[in-house]
Amino acid sequence: MGKPLRAVVVEDTAIFRKILSMVIEETKGIELVGEFQNGRSGLDGIRKLEPDVVLLDVEMPEMNGIEVLKAIKQDYQEIGVIMVSGADQRQADNTVKALQLGAIDFIPKPAEKSLIENVAVLKRKIGPLINVFYTRKNLDKIKQITQRIHSDGKQKESTVKQEDLSAEKKILTYPIDLVAIGTSTGGPYALGEVIPKLPSNLEVPVVVVQHMPPNFTASLANTLCKKSNVTVVEAKDGDVLEPGKVYIAPGGRHMIMKNSGSAKGKVVIRLDDSPPQHGCRPSVDVLFKSIADNFQGNVLAVVMTGMGSDGTEGVRAMKKGRCYCLIQDEASCVVFGMPKVVFENKLADEMIPLSGLAGRINELVRLSRQEKKSC
Repeated sequence: MGKPLRAVVVEDTAIFRKILSMVIEETKGIELVGEFQNGRSGLDGIRKLEPDVVLLDVEMPEMNGIEVLKAIKQDYQEIGVIMVSGADQRQADNTVKALQLGAIDFIPKPAEKSLIENVAVLKRKIGPLINVFYTRKNLDKIKQITQRIHSDGKQKESTVKQEDLSAEKKILTYPIDLVAIGTSTGGPYALGEVIPKLPSNLEVPVVVVQHMPPNFTASLANTLCKKSNVTVVEAKDGDVLEPGKVYIAPGGRHMIMKNSGSAKGKVVIRLDDSPPQHGCRPSVDVLFKSIADNFQGNVLAVVMTGMGSDGTEGVRAMKKGRCYCLIQDEASCVVFGMPKVVFENKLADEMIPLSGLAGRINELVRLSRQEKKSC
């Protein structure tokens, strides 16, 4: 048994500080070493205690969560930061900003009726993240998860290698008509490295599922749109897919593709409230399977960082038609879960570092459509 992770809680509300402390005490592989009620005292405590994990409130007196996070990232790249956020739009905006600054994930503050219920809700959310930290730390594969997010040249050795896939990059003999992306933990940062690098003249639409609750996906879409050459929107029911536009599934609802019934055979976005899949709504599999059932063109699937297996069966369904699949490589993932399962099921065509994903997406779309025009 390896040493437990050392955790610090920085939260200004006494009741949530108590809830978070109880969650840590009841979670295997982690121990609480400090509690602080504002950002400034929290940062001082982090410098003294040098924890492995910080649970950091977004809004606090003295210093807010964004300011504390920036200071941590400047001096302690190895510390993993999990943001704790309320559900209003302002906190959602700040949480998305924190994720794009290098926080590995966030947990919404629960609003259950009892202390025990709130602890149970948070334990279900925090437990898997702590398991990832604990396993990787004690297997000595990496020093800490967030060190890999930033391109500082320090990369862990991958257990899955590019040569396990096809030896050479392919030039497709069919045109890509749609790019479909699925991601989860670490996704907001990863999407921030991919979407802004897509060209303004992208000839195909892009659909994205990022596991997030309501409000947060709207913030993500707005943030990405400001940084990008393409238009990025939170998808609405009835949206018709347009080239050069990125549609992000709204939190709390599945996004599916449906035939419009028009003579031109257009596909429209529908939003669906059916039960979660893989514990998620929106789900990557729900989107991908609907593409397989209703989209007549050829698809470039991209599965990026995230826990679990959401997306694998959707890729399998799309590969019954023409679907080429890229996965993000292990070294650049916050959690190499979703891409790994796609790889293990022999559904991946190429494995690409995060820094190269946008370029490869652009290349595959551009070259495949040039081939179409020259025919």
